Amino acid sequence: MWTSTLELSSRRVIPTRLLGLVWPGAYFASFAPLQVQNLPRQTLPATNWVRVRNRLAGISGSDLGLIYSAGDFRIALAALPRHQLSYPGHEVVGEVIQVGDDVQYLHVGDRVVLQSGPNCVSTGAQPLCRSCAIGNYNLCERGSSLSGPEPIGGGWSEEMLLHEQQLFRIPPAMSDEQAVLLEPSAVAVHAVLRRLPQPGENVLIIGAGTIGLLTLQVVRALVPQAIVSVMARYAYQVEQATRMGAAHILYPQDSYRSVARATGAQLYTGMFGNKMLIGGYDVIYDTVGSQQTIHDSIRWTRAGGTVVIVGLSLHTMRIDPTPIWYQEIDLTGTFSHGMETWPIGTYGRRSTFAVAAEMIENRQVHPEKLITHRFALNNYREALSTATAKSRTQSIKVVFDYALLPASVVPNVRAAARQRRPITTTATWPQEHRHDQEEPTWPTPPDEHFIPPTVPEAPEPEPVIASMPTPQDEIIEAEPIVMPAPAPQDEIIEVEPVVELMPAPRSEVVEIEVDQSLISTREDESPTIRRSVSKPRRTRPRSQKTTEDVQTPGETITNSTGTKQDADTLK
Repeated sequence: MWTSTLELSSRRVIPTRLLGLVWPGAYFASFAPLQVQNLPRQTLPATNWVRVRNRLAGISGSDLGLIYSAGDFRIALAALPRHQLSYPGHEVVGEVIQVGDDVQYLHVGDRVVLQSGPNCVSTGAQPLCRSCAIGNYNLCERGSSLSGPEPIGGGWSEEMLLHEQQLFRIPPAMSDEQAVLLEPSAVAVHAVLRRLPQPGENVLIIGAGTIGLLTLQVVRALVPQAIVSVMARYAYQVEQATRMGAAHILYPQDSYRSVARATGAQLYTGMFGNKMLIGGYDVIYDTVGSQQTIHDSIRWTRAGGTVVIVGLSLHTMRIDPTPIWYQEIDLTGTFSHGMETWPIGTYGRRSTFAVAAEMIENRQVHPEKLITHRFALNNYREALSTATAKSRTQSIKVVFDYALLPASVVPNVRAAARQRRPITTTATWPQEHRHDQEEPTWPTPPDEHFIPPTVPEAPEPEPVIASMPTPQDEIIEAEPIVMPAPAPQDEIIEVEPVVELMPAPRSEVVEIEVDQSLISTREDESPTIRRSVSKPRRTRPRSQKTTEDVQTPGETITNSTGTKQDADTLK
């Protein structure tokens, strides 16, 4: 199976970084940290694990930072052994195609997204650490010392093999495009709930990428009375932020004066270009997390305000901390997602994924609108280049679409893609079909209660092969097969013992393959079948010859309606 791996060892990072200064192709060479290979398919390592066939996978900013070796070996994360070898792609939606004998909550056919990495529950470690005991699995305190089988594959792989607890089953009405961005939507929800703005407060979101625009949507959905400003770098990001409800746009070129105008703060200037504001924003969400943005954000926050660092930086920094104590600013960190107090103002507890899924279901957040580019996994170089060169490509979210892989590369993924559910841009469930998407009964605090997942829908039936009638059979007019009316220039010739509907130059149709995904099953219309046949041309009858049905690209005839005349022609 196609699998991407990321090895952040010194023997790969150092030569790649040095050669990358003069040769951009070094990041995709055989010695680079990122490797994309077609490896043998692995078996399930444990009976409570599942196999997931991926459908869509996103490229995040943290992925790009690791691939282009934009990190520093002196940061704290570099000391952890589990971060040296990983599978990139944590934004992913796929379909369960195999379950172990002891799997309890997932079934074949369920669509799932990756929710957490290895933790106490997925590895069977006892007793549970404090973070895992309350459902914050991404903050597992045994992360570097966990034993047991390792997950195989990530979002940038054809398949993933994981413990079922690491997955979140998505609602049936949610499209793949919405589901692939459920993880970054949960990141935005978690960041906003770390410091929820109050009505009338001034809020600043630094950065207008995927996380920044999703944070804007979440703030507008939860606190519509808040006055939200967005700092954007490119013109197309300004356009997106304005459409999503930003009241003010800040530009990096004149940021301090823009903050003073938007908030009414007083700007003071000292020696060497030193600047400071008295007053400013009540809450700032820094979705970039660089040295410059953190330096500015703590100077743009009013006394007693809060800065929430959402963006991830892999570099050591030198910042001036004096505004933190001088203005009594709360500097809050946020990582990924976990458990939230939900609904707001209650004592209920729900996973961030469940809250984000509910907001998408209620059409409060629209993550699918941020997808701008799609690529096949074997075209990963162009995909990563598109995600990096934002000013040139105007990309927001770039995804790998496994339906674009050639059939000769990954046949089983290609076959599954034909049965993909239609894209649904509105994820509203009918009231009578609403399901509780809360997480299953993994170990949780005594005051929490989870409802086990509901039984999944029955899998779609396999395609049916219907043969053409033999000479002794009687041709019967029946629905739902509707034959097309012949074009005026076509010549219908009856040849015994074979009924040739539309003579083809080199082949004749001898069997029909009915693809269930092409059959409409809506109650308000009759089922129809779209059939692919060879393009007819005027020719003399040829001798009888049995061959396989040949379909020429660009010569597909789609039948959606039929008439009595069509059936008479068939007779």
